[in-house]
Amino acid sequence: MKNIIILTIIAMVTWLGVGCQDVTIGYLLTENASYETDSMIVKKDLDITPPSWGIWSNPEYYDLINMGIPPEEILEWGIEPTYEGMGGEGEDYYRLKWKQPWVSVPIEGIQGTQQIYVTVKEIKTTNGDANKLADCLTVRGNGIFEVPIEHDIPVGRYVISLNFSNEGYSKDVNDCFTIIVK
Repeated sequence: MKNIIILTIIAMVTWLGVGCQDVTIGYLLTENASYETDSMIVKKDLDITPPSWGIWSNPEYYDLINMGIPPEEILEWGIEPTYEGMGGEGEDYYRLKWKQPWVSVPIEGIQGTQQIYVTVKEIKTTNGDANKLADCLTVRGNGIFEVPIEHDIPVGRYVISLNFSNEGYSKDVNDCFTIIVK
């Protein structure tokens, strides 16, 4: 009986000693982190030609032609190859008018205990100014990059590395996204 009591006390002391170790809460996995589209083009010179009245090509008509629908059938639906009205605006006219920023897709493959925070770890460039990009670049919690429509970033290619962190963990995802300023 005496041996059982001694063994029980030793087992309890061992169990308490193992149970008192600090264990980091949660987890953070970044091994499969990647962007579906890992680059984004940001224009420096915008085409902001305003719309004007005129006769314009109807993109809906030509989209249907490209889908293999016969022109006669499209015309029966009342869709003409041209239309008269406002049109001809530059590619970036409405983006500038509504101040729409350049926005990337979110990052995929990040798993961990919430809340996960993301910050820009490093911006590398050979022919641009990383500090100018850093001044106006925003990265959201899901890894979406945002660059304002109006910026003073020099033309160049910028490669970005991110840091992801949560309670107890911090991991880097290096050279995961490229921003090309044209």
